[in-house]
Amino acid sequence: MAQPKKKQTAKLDLDALENLLDEGRPSDALAVLAEAKKKDATAWFLTGEAQRQLGSFEDALKSYANCLKVADEAERRMDALLAMAACYRTLGHSAAAYELAEDALKMAQELEYDEFVVRAMQEMGMALRAWGRLEEALDLLDAVLSAYTQLKDYAGMSFIHWAKGGIFRLQGHFEEGVAQFKKAISLAKKAGDDISVAYGHCGLAGISRICGKIDECVKNYKLAEKIFRKSEDVFGKAYTNCGMANGLRQQGKYDEALRHYNVADKLYSSIHDTVDLGFVKWGRADILKRKNKMTAALKDLEEARVLFDNSDEKRGQILTKLSLAQVLYALGRTDEAEELYEAGVSQARAEGLHTYLESYT
Repeated sequence: MAQPKKKQTAKLDLDALENLLDEGRPSDALAVLAEAKKKDATAWFLTGEAQRQLGSFEDALKSYANCLKVADEAERRMDALLAMAACYRTLGHSAAAYELAEDALKMAQELEYDEFVVRAMQEMGMALRAWGRLEEALDLLDAVLSAYTQLKDYAGMSFIHWAKGGIFRLQGHFEEGVAQFKKAISLAKKAGDDISVAYGHCGLAGISRICGKIDECVKNYKLAEKIFRKSEDVFGKAYTNCGMANGLRQQGKYDEALRHYNVADKLYSSIHDTVDLGFVKWGRADILKRKNKMTAALKDLEEARVLFDNSDEKRGQILTKLSLAQVLYALGRTDEAEELYEAGVSQARAEGLHTYLESYT
């Protein structure tokens, strides 16, 4: 009697998978990858890339780790190290991100792989930026920008200008920051990279809010939201909702802002982005405080404090201390309020940040 034929597992078309990721279709890529009974290093890496595009950073880290277990080629190992660094940075673990990027840099220098040297320097610069070591970050990012400019890599140039815009915002150099974000948007358009255009608008919106240009802020978040709406970028959607809520809050449109904060809360929670979830809770607490709902505000702020304290997010730590001080003072806990306020201002000055001057936002 003839035996039934075993179902053949189709060989993964890695080029087709990379095309899906380039087209911003990570869900389709993951569906194909899920059918593979056994994955090689490239398949694990692409799985991580798809998960990272979807904002599932913790799942992506596991896939990159699996890639490293089976990867023999130096290029693939460096790809995985740098991707892991980016995930750790996004999750608020800057020191771990820096170490991974530094490992990739050492490997690239030993092998004289110039492309990976530049990419590793970029990720080290981004880790330093998130860590609050802003001048060191600028030095590295300027070196990377020089390399991208020589290569006429418009997408790479756009990313670095976006990153520098964020640094200038933190340093209080608002005109320079606005110029950087505008360059980032222009270069992203030249590269045909819509998602980078959206992040550029988010950067321009954020710095406009700090400058008190709220109409400009909301306009840019709406432009970003229009792009993210057509994508599978969960992080981008959450980022835009949180930013839009901040702008609406500063406009005094509290109920509309709360709706956006609640959407951002769900999206950030779905991808386990606890650092940015902390900013949602901080912003929502500010509205509750202005509505004189001090107990509810205290709950959000205490949760935000725990989230920030488990990360390297210095600005979030400072903002939360200052807001907690105000709420505790309103609740009659003056000694605790004074202690927290002093701690927040002292931390900001020690880090070279001006966060305590943002009380008007």
